[in-house]
Amino acid sequence: MIGKELVWHLRSSVLDDIVIPYLWEDKELLRFLNYAEVQACRRAHLIIDATSQMDAGTAGTASTAGQQALCNVTVKANQAVYTLSSKILQIRRCQLQSMAFPLSGPISYNALDNEWMPDWFGTAGTVSLSDTNGYPDFFLNEPGNQITFVRAPSMNDTAWLIVSRLPLLPFTLETSPEIDEKWHIDLCDWAAHLAFSKNDSETSNPALAKEYEASFTAKFGPLPDAYSERMRKVLSQKSRMRPREFGS
Repeated sequence: MIGKELVWHLRSSVLDDIVIPYLWEDKELLRFLNYAEVQACRRAHLIIDATSQMDAGTAGTASTAGQQALCNVTVKANQAVYTLSSKILQIRRCQLQSMAFPLSGPISYNALDNEWMPDWFGTAGTVSLSDTNGYPDFFLNEPGNQITFVRAPSMNDTAWLIVSRLPLLPFTLETSPEIDEKWHIDLCDWAAHLAFSKNDSETSNPALAKEYEASFTAKFGPLPDAYSERMRKVLSQKSRMRPREFGS
């Protein structure tokens, strides 16, 4: 469904707002629906991406200088830390072009310190350089939107990522949400929650706002707090932690 179809469904079938002048403008409902798509992705990780090379950012940061790496990272010899797009929720897989298998990770600081590589953090306060094989062993996806190779690769390379992420750009009245179409109608629940939460005598309805919020949560799960989002990047993939065969 495109934006104007969702707006009309929300207006006619959910909000009962079909008499002009409308209580909510089209652009307001479209904004609520875009908020809903972001909420759905944060809760359920609905967008999995292995192909988008860069995040061009918003209209204000869409220049080359504003672009950030998404699924392809240009790796430089002896550099361990790279800043990625803030749209990334979780790195699910990372493989260097020069290697036959993906790296183990994401891994936590504690796991490195206590189980795998106690000397990974160098005495100078940086990630230790790679040993003679020249390849990283693990990667971290914390804090924030950074990826850290442990140890740092000793040669230039390219990292291929599979990530879950937020939508890259808001959808418009003429374009569709980026999530799968089977979830489009359900975005109206969160949009209705926002609409009935509007602080206006003609639109405010706390009971209905709470009802639609509960319906949205039942479909997409609860919104994780900041700590849960951070831990989700590490713990959800802990079972995959094992040594990998390196490329030649």
